[in-house]
Amino acid sequence: MKVPAPASLMLRRLRLWAGLGVTLPLAAWAQPLEATRALPGWLWGSATLGGLGGMTLLWRLIRQRSTADKALVETMLDHAPQFLVLITPDGRVIRGNRTARRWMQEAKLEQTPRHAALNAPLWRHPMWGQDGQQGERLRLAMAQAAGGRIVKLELNSLDDRGAPRTMEMTVRPVAALPGQPRGHLLIEAQDVTTRRHAEEKLRLAAAVYEQTREGVLIADLRGVILSVNPAFCEITAFQPEELQGQSIQILSPLLHDTALPQTMQDEVQRTGHWQGEVMSMRRNGAPLTAWVSMRLRRDADQRGGHLIAIVHDVTSVRQVEQKLLRRDHFDGLTDLPNRQLLVDRMTQAMAQARRHQQPLALLFLDVNQLRHVNDNFGHTAGDGILREVAQRLRQSLREVDTVARLGGDEFAVLLPGATAEGASQVADKLIERLAQPCRVEGHEFSLTFSIGVALSPDDADTPEALLRCADTAMYRAKLEGRGRWCFYSADMVNRSARQLQLEAALRRAEERNELALVYQPQLCLQSGRLVGMEALIRWRHPELGMISPAEFIPLAESSGQILSIGAWVMRTAVRQMKLWIDDGQPANVVAVNLSAVQFRDPGLPELVQKVLDDAGLPPSCLELELTESVAAHNPAEACEIMDRLHALGVRLSIDDFGTGFSSLSHLKRFPIHTLKIDQSFVRDIGTDPDDRAIVQAIIQMARALRLTTIAEGVETDEQAAFLQSHGCEAAQGYRFCKPLPPEDALAWVQQHTRPNSAARALITPAAVQA
Repeated sequence: MKVPAPASLMLRRLRLWAGLGVTLPLAAWAQPLEATRALPGWLWGSATLGGLGGMTLLWRLIRQRSTADKALVETMLDHAPQFLVLITPDGRVIRGNRTARRWMQEAKLEQTPRHAALNAPLWRHPMWGQDGQQGERLRLAMAQAAGGRIVKLELNSLDDRGAPRTMEMTVRPVAALPGQPRGHLLIEAQDVTTRRHAEEKLRLAAAVYEQTREGVLIADLRGVILSVNPAFCEITAFQPEELQGQSIQILSPLLHDTALPQTMQDEVQRTGHWQGEVMSMRRNGAPLTAWVSMRLRRDADQRGGHLIAIVHDVTSVRQVEQKLLRRDHFDGLTDLPNRQLLVDRMTQAMAQARRHQQPLALLFLDVNQLRHVNDNFGHTAGDGILREVAQRLRQSLREVDTVARLGGDEFAVLLPGATAEGASQVADKLIERLAQPCRVEGHEFSLTFSIGVALSPDDADTPEALLRCADTAMYRAKLEGRGRWCFYSADMVNRSARQLQLEAALRRAEERNELALVYQPQLCLQSGRLVGMEALIRWRHPELGMISPAEFIPLAESSGQILSIGAWVMRTAVRQMKLWIDDGQPANVVAVNLSAVQFRDPGLPELVQKVLDDAGLPPSCLELELTESVAAHNPAEACEIMDRLHALGVRLSIDDFGTGFSSLSHLKRFPIHTLKIDQSFVRDIGTDPDDRAIVQAIIQMARALRLTTIAEGVETDEQAAFLQSHGCEAAQGYRFCKPLPPEDALAWVQQHTRPNSAARALITPAAVQA
């Protein structure tokens, strides 16, 4: 469009004044306009360059020109996007432009001449809402402007949808025109809602940047750090001034992975982002594990941009995870791998062994006397022993070997690449190393271990199967004696199955009347008279036949059934002796064996008292036999229990004397009546001079302590004669009589207690046939 010359000159002036941002009073805007016409696009664009000030200047420049120019200016003001209202000092609207009328949402304003005043003051207009606060602020601003001041304020109004609109407003006085008694007020306002929202977002973003727990680093495209937030400084232990202006490479030496910075850079340049977990150090040397997300943000022209890194500190999370992982895979007491981790390592080792066609071995270890230590010295001492065992195992093995605690008193050792010969050498080494005394909680302990050895792939090709094989071999070693080890063999599976079968059947043996007692007479070697009967338990299984006590008693002890079985034995033996006495037999002694579990039972004295009371048997007719190891394991506690039993009036004896490790100082303190010489010494008494010397020493010691001696397992005249000649008071064994059921035992007693028959029994082998 071609611009007229006068208008062109005016436009140049408008642009100059608009650029200076000069604002002049709109005094002439209060005058009536004769005409209104549309605003040409070129003039409208120029007039709005300076905002409200430009429009004010536009009117002042043109008001001196023709009426047509005045109409043009008014049209320009009417089309302005700003809110323009001319009001009287008391708040009544004289004129408003189109934006003002639209905002005020007054229909009648459109129908009324623009120079007509509104009836109500502007501050009471509904556009300010119902609470009146916004209108009151406007009233106060108008009052100040009426006094000659220019007042700027920000008000919230409602748009045509009832949504809030933020208005940035200026109220200024306009001088009185010629012919008018007083001046007016001009209100200029613009909608800054969008700007305020943007500013609020910026403030919120700044608050998030400052207060978030995520570390934020901003760098330019050259890698120069522009800004870091407080969280980043807290996470990395850097101060802001140490980082700002520095290259981002200042952080690279702290990373554990030296190749990671280049990997990050390559990925960001290729895809625009990178994220991953980073192991690093803080500025103060403390460990740091963080999840880092880096993103390249380009400007609109693609020539500039920033690198933004978000750092999330996950150090504490990873530490907790490591603790939980360690708790799930390691034993809390010994810090050894647990069963789960052992199985994992066995799986890996067996897979590798298959690939390379190599063997491996598994050792299953059991601490034999740990239960006794816990019962007599407390679990603190037991825990100390377990820690000592773990330490010795670690020191005795290679780094590639795995030592694990399976639970309780059981350990396992995985030997990758070990043959049968190598495994046997390790087993011998561990038996010797672990047998050395250890001192815990002020006590010195000498423990023994049972070890089972299984090989892969010969015995099993899966971890669980190999563990079962080694466990089975360990139980066989335990049965063969403490401090031993043995290899697994296929026939052990049948024996293990038999043990499970026996253990299950034993639980119902008593109620099915499968248990029975047999009695073996104890005779005085000098007079031949009967001095007592030892009650021995037998188990006849309806399908398996007779089960040896050597087989089912250990099962009863390990399964916890020994207490009920032991109580049954005591009740049955006491009742039988009472029946014999009631039948006219002399009041002899019945001897009952006590297991270690029974002896440690706190309720033992009460049980003995109840059994005697129920049967009506005098306490002096009951003798309780204790093994030497039980009595000597915790002498102080053993002495206390013995004193309680002795106070009941029952007799106490030490069974299998000479096989344990009794201390004579303790032995003399025990309120015992009898020492029983173990049959292992009696068996070779005629050929082994050491056994003869041991038996003689036991007899002499017992005599010095005023104790009675009874020899077990006497089978020959030579053995009986030797014992008699060296002062042993009594004996029992097949030389005199085998264990018999109650009826047969009574018949034997009645036959061999007639006058002169006892002496004859000592020299007549036919007595064995009875």
